[in-house]
Amino acid sequence: MDGRDVRARVVAEGGNLGFTQKGRLEVWAQGGLLNTDAVDNSGGVDTSDHEVNIKILLDMLIKKGVVKGRAERNRILAEMTDEVAHLVLADNASQALALSLDGLRSTRRYEEFVGFIDDLVGAGILSRNDESVPTREELLASPHRKRGLPRPLLAVLLGYTKMFAFQMVMETDFPDRESGQPFLHAYFPKRLRDSFAEHFSAHVLRREIVATAAVNHLVNKAGVTFLERTTVAGKAGIGEVVTAYVDVDREAEAQELREALLGAGLGAGAEQEALLEIEDALEASVKDRLEGKKTVAARKALKEIRGRLGLR
Repeated sequence: MDGRDVRARVVAEGGNLGFTQKGRLEVWAQGGLLNTDAVDNSGGVDTSDHEVNIKILLDMLIKKGVVKGRAERNRILAEMTDEVAHLVLADNASQALALSLDGLRSTRRYEEFVGFIDDLVGAGILSRNDESVPTREELLASPHRKRGLPRPLLAVLLGYTKMFAFQMVMETDFPDRESGQPFLHAYFPKRLRDSFAEHFSAHVLRREIVATAAVNHLVNKAGVTFLERTTVAGKAGIGEVVTAYVDVDREAEAQELREALLGAGLGAGAEQEALLEIEDALEASVKDRLEGKKTVAARKALKEIRGRLGLR
């Protein structure tokens, strides 16, 4: 059936290609809410990544004699089942929220997002034909532009932005910098952090883990256009921009405020507006840092947000 004939208000794809991308865009145009199959099924990929990376670590520890054989390895793996599931679900919840935030951003900066698509296509990162991306003219003339870019299209942009940013970050020294190391430790379950944290730096894929986690954090929070907007506006490379963002984010205790906000029981609209306000403050401080200025604005702004919303 055609997407325009679907009457469901919300759709989740439990398998690969339950819809074509053109079908998803038709559903969205009718007022339906949906992502892409890649987003809806990303938990399986995330789980596999954790499993592989954890097993690489434990097998290394067996060779070093730190873990006493495969029986102990398997026991440790079983102990971490629930926490790995929690880490995976948290990652996927963050990604779904990222699409909602970029949906709001694109209602306010629609032409910027359309231009971002043009830039991805022009750079050979994104193919309009392969991903069924509407033309610039079609997007600008869309009768639905007040709703922002279609959510299934934002899902495609999210994936390509992360893949390209990961490749670029891997070419910098960010994965080796002190700013990146908290991402390596946070990736592993508490059971491993408590017992084997001193061995994480010997993980053969440590740089990939850091780059992936940092890119996910930044893009999920700051949006798909942040890196291009920030690198184009200044002279800093992507490594410097990512470093500035994660440093400002930590110094301002932004993640603690996000968690308090998400647990405060606010309506979705108020919650998302506050999250966007946090990111606007962080972006302003990131620009200051890249220009060598003091970066106290974010801490002050986030303190005001916390007080206004009555968050502890």
